[in-house]
Amino acid sequence: MKVNEIFKSIEGEGLRTGLAAVFVRLHGCNLRCSYCDTMYAVEGDDYRQMSVDEVVAAVESYRAECGVDAVTLTGGEPMLHAEVDDLLRALSEKGFLVNVETNGTVPCKWRFPGLFYTMDWKCESSGMSAKMRMENLETLGAEDVLKFVVGCVEDLDETARVVGELHQRKTHGCVVGQTLNTMPYIFVSPVFGKLEYEKIVEWMLSEKVMVQNNARFQVQLHKVIWDPDMRGV
Repeated sequence: MKVNEIFKSIEGEGLRTGLAAVFVRLHGCNLRCSYCDTMYAVEGDDYRQMSVDEVVAAVESYRAECGVDAVTLTGGEPMLHAEVDDLLRALSEKGFLVNVETNGTVPCKWRFPGLFYTMDWKCESSGMSAKMRMENLETLGAEDVLKFVVGCVEDLDETARVVGELHQRKTHGCVVGQTLNTMPYIFVSPVFGKLEYEKIVEWMLSEKVMVQNNARFQVQLHKVIWDPDMRGV
């Protein structure tokens, strides 16, 4: 598979924000988002071919060095790689806890111990909203994450609509009074340097569907700690 970089850092967003993790960034993507900050992993030839065993060995070297068990598989779009299921299975069998960051165009296909997905819904400002499919969101479980990156007021409206529709689909047909909730964790993240944080938070607090579904506001922590354009962090 095409590997752009493997490095140790902290999770900058999501369920494991601030936690030490090994990042495996695969090369190539089927989207071209307007705000993409990893184009070096989307286009060009900045990668090397590695086997599943080689990737696992590289990850294990960090475990031997400092004991890190968290792994984030990212891109590009990692779910496009033919051997990604073999990689996920191998990491799971080694006891790693894997977060797969995926762009929303591919359903969550595999479930291994210690694995969860962080799936994007690309809103209008990304230029890729037409590529999104609600049926892919339905493959998310209660242990997974659905992330909205917002860059304008229209993105906020789209976020509320999608969360509401997903909630309706997830709860359709449930017996009255039955506590069945397979909604994923909901995170809202601003496009770096665009919408004011205060505006997003005030909107979240005023939007019933966001409050009822326990939506969380986040920033990209790694861009606060390091230069926003720095690689390998």
